[in-house]
Amino acid sequence: MPATQSAETRDPVEFHWLGDIVRVNLDENARGSVLAYGDEEWDWTGFDARIRKCVTGIRSDRLQRGQRVAVLARNHPVHFETLFAASNMGLVCTWLDWRLDRAHLVHALNEAEARILFVGDEFVDMIEDSMMEISSVVSTITVGGREDEYEAWLETHETHEALLRAAREVAASSGRGDEPVLRLYSSTGKKGPTRGEYTHRALLASASETLRRKALSRGDVEAVDAPVTVHEAAVRVLANMSAGAETVLVRED
Repeated sequence: MPATQSAETRDPVEFHWLGDIVRVNLDENARGSVLAYGDEEWDWTGFDARIRKCVTGIRSDRLQRGQRVAVLARNHPVHFETLFAASNMGLVCTWLDWRLDRAHLVHALNEAEARILFVGDEFVDMIEDSMMEISSVVSTITVGGREDEYEAWLETHETHEALLRAAREVAASSGRGDEPVLRLYSSTGKKGPTRGEYTHRALLASASETLRRKALSRGDVEAVDAPVTVHEAAVRVLANMSAGAETVLVRED
């Protein structure tokens, strides 16, 4: 028998775009924990502030609707902060599986035409050595490690309400959920590396199906240690968020 959702849980199919997950939780669950990583933990108010700063930072690079940002890192909050920022701006967020070999990573970045790359510190040298072959990336931001730039990058940008409102207006004019928001490059396909592209509506429908199989509600906590560049793991986190549950994001080896 399918799991029954809690009365507190909103079915993601009621939403039109990913940003609705944040909006509803801010209205109804602002102090509830959404994400934990390492020694850090964020409630919805803090998580929303980080998303807003990410929006402001991306806008400072003058990206236009339909353009892409990319993440190459082990599991990290940057995946979901950039995803929700992109969803607010009509952009596409590309997540690259760190287990892909160099040739596939270079191909994926060129195919995605990503303008900004958020890159885990352990992959910086490889990216720097490959920049002559990567045509579209104009800005790289190191995530984690001793040379972390991401946290400082967030802090240099304000949670600018007017910019966020303008970004959302652009996103809202793009078809209410039918445009792509996430592209995944994964190393786990049966016939080798795979690419998948997902709209707001498709991700929300998958999250809804996950919640039908597994009941979650506010206050629940679930650890995710599978790479979020795998569709099922990404959807698990979005389902947790839709239910108001907390995800402990584990940095996988």
